[in-house]
Amino acid sequence: MKEIKYCCNCGKVISKIDEADWYSHMSKKYCSDCRQKSDREKTAARVSALRKRKKIKDKFRDEQLVLLKQQNELLQKRIIQLREEIANH
Repeated sequence: MKEIKYCCNCGKVISKIDEADWYSHMSKKYCSDCRQKSDREKTAARVSALRKRKKIKDKFRDEQLVLLKQQNELLQKRIIQLREEIANH
């Protein structure tokens, strides 16, 4: 295990095993500035992926609505035809 840990981005010293507890020493990867930048980048990537999924989902939903409207119109026409047939008999 490394006794001194450095930031993955900028190379600053972020932790010394003698000055921090073992768990925090093991979990640190970035200095506070780089962590904020990394968090923003990860959030932007996550939100972008969410928007892409939502766009695909909405597009599929729109296509389904068009198909359902067409089916509904056909069914209404068929009902009208059946009612006319019943009335003529």
